[in-house]
Amino acid sequence: MKFELYKIFRKKIVLIFIGAGLLWISLSILLPALQYKTFTEQMEPLTGIEAIHYDRDLQNQYAGQYTADELAPLYAEYEKIYNNPDYQRSTDEGGYSFSPADRNTSPLTDEAYYKYLNRYGVIASIGNRAKYLPLYIEDAKISGDLTELYMGSIVQSSAEDSLVPPADLENPIVQKVLGMYDDLDTSFYGEYHSGWESFFNTVPLFFQYFVGLIILIGIAPVFSDERHSGSDKVLLATRYGKSKLIRNKIAACFLFATFIFVLFFAFSIFVCIAIYGTSGLNASIQLAAHFYLSPYNLSIGGVLVLWGLLGWGASLVTAAGTLLISAASPNAFMAFIPSLIGYIVPVASFAGLSPTIHRFMQLLPINIIGAVDRLFSMPDFYNVFGVLIEKKIICVIVWAIFIVLCVTFSSYLFRNKKVSN
Repeated sequence: MKFELYKIFRKKIVLIFIGAGLLWISLSILLPALQYKTFTEQMEPLTGIEAIHYDRDLQNQYAGQYTADELAPLYAEYEKIYNNPDYQRSTDEGGYSFSPADRNTSPLTDEAYYKYLNRYGVIASIGNRAKYLPLYIEDAKISGDLTELYMGSIVQSSAEDSLVPPADLENPIVQKVLGMYDDLDTSFYGEYHSGWESFFNTVPLFFQYFVGLIILIGIAPVFSDERHSGSDKVLLATRYGKSKLIRNKIAACFLFATFIFVLFFAFSIFVCIAIYGTSGLNASIQLAAHFYLSPYNLSIGGVLVLWGLLGWGASLVTAAGTLLISAASPNAFMAFIPSLIGYIVPVASFAGLSPTIHRFMQLLPINIIGAVDRLFSMPDFYNVFGVLIEKKIICVIVWAIFIVLCVTFSSYLFRNKKVSN
């Protein structure tokens, strides 16, 4: 098996893509950090990592979990500053006001924001979610309409409106989704988490395309190269050619896919922690913009762990599918192209054509390996013979069956297909 892994890693294109990927991840996390700007409460400008650490330490004075009674006076103080008429920016003729400061999205002057309001960043996040999330749920429980909850998570555009279940409180999916909010703890845990906001904005997209591409490039030649070079004639004629050799190739492919995913997953988190620290990992996911309506009692750190497990599973599925095509192909190119098409096509929205096809496509690797927002912002229930099963559970079941089938048929095709001339 070591030799099979060596054959995969010795390809220069694999090493080039790995190097390029590590560089891309580093820059995608580092560049926003270097451009980060803030002011101290004494209005001294700060830039880059120094600015990040200042805001982190300032806002984390209020890090923690608060009861409603504990949060109320702190949030009231935040609102008092936010609504103070003496602190408001002047508006232009159209009634708009703009701040040249990067992080001041409030209507306050920059001086008022950085002197008085910036320190309440964590309190603002907790208070706003605790105040407005129940209103969304209350509206949905009255109307039975999940449109606002689905938009931006399961539904990514108006073309996917057909994915929203009918607005009916008797609908089983509506009942299931709304029922999850009954168990949601709205005493959210708050921490400075800007680094993870930046992480979710950039890194998952990299996994969706780049990690999958590296796995395809590495595995497509595993069986097809043997056939193309004619070495299959010798290998299949040896004592262990049709058993141990094939098992070693299959094991090497899954180890390669695991290594690639774990490498980039661990590296991206390491870079983020190196810059921002661990602050935010314990924060409730509802405080992050991608998950603000989520019914899951999860921390950002918990989401990263679960996403890592699902992403690893998606990597194994990608490897299994590519392995099957490789076993049926005469050369690496003919294995790579259909593998690439099969991997990329499901990312398109098929909701307008058929919601059923679209929902099936959403189970495939490219829609899981980088779709952390879709996975944890809202539960997506599938009706399987009258039983509602959450999408993540369906994925695990379907993937396990798919991997077993691909491994079985890959082995059969390579072992029994007529050897090359």
